[in-house]
Amino acid sequence: MLMINKILPLLIFSCSCLFGLNSSDSLFHRSNDFYQNGQFEKALDSYLNIPQEDLSCAVYYNIGNCYFKLKRLGYSRLYYEKAKLCDPSDKDVSHNLEILKTKLIDEINPVPDFFLIRFLNSINSTFNDTQWAYLFIALFYFNIILFVVFLFSQSVDAKINFLRTLFFSIPVLLVVCFLMLYSNQLNKFESAVLINSNTYVKTAPSISASDYFIIHEGLKFQIIDQVDGWSRIKLKDGKDGWVENTSFLKISL
Repeated sequence: MLMINKILPLLIFSCSCLFGLNSSDSLFHRSNDFYQNGQFEKALDSYLNIPQEDLSCAVYYNIGNCYFKLKRLGYSRLYYEKAKLCDPSDKDVSHNLEILKTKLIDEINPVPDFFLIRFLNSINSTFNDTQWAYLFIALFYFNIILFVVFLFSQSVDAKINFLRTLFFSIPVLLVVCFLMLYSNQLNKFESAVLINSNTYVKTAPSISASDYFIIHEGLKFQIIDQVDGWSRIKLKDGKDGWVENTSFLKISL
């Protein structure tokens, strides 16, 4: 009886997990069928019914495609950016994101970066913050294991080989550590996408403040401050101002 009491909860948990996975998988395939048949509204509704814990890069990407087909460019960019955040190396996401940008009204030219910064950004875009952290942890423990084996090894040849490996792996660990911190610094401000068709950026966090400039649906920007329902945003060209929080959605997983 004691054994049954231990096993039964595990069986129930396993079955519930399996059922949940099958349910989400079924929703995903049904959504794909709707999309293939040109029923984009139904496909979108079906994708959005997939539980939050089962959302993946593919789901975010497909939701972005649905919104694009429905000409809701703000939401389309939001979900493409979510997919890119989930997997920065996905070429399909990057390709569709570039196509979407050609449909937007606002074309913000970023302030030119020094060539070394551009090089670092290109390397940094290979992984997201979490992936850089996992890579650093894996390399850190790898170096610890190498060092312990080096200390306790009795063979001189083995010690030399482990020492050579350490001389190579420690600099790699330091480079990954730098890139992890650099990635964290780049992403210290939250990013968001304008959902409204257009919004006037204000000079202060007040509806009565002067209009500074106008931005349009689908524009991505950084949030650098927040005050009482307003956010101070910064564009790629360095311009900044205040918009109401109801006009945008944050890019987060």
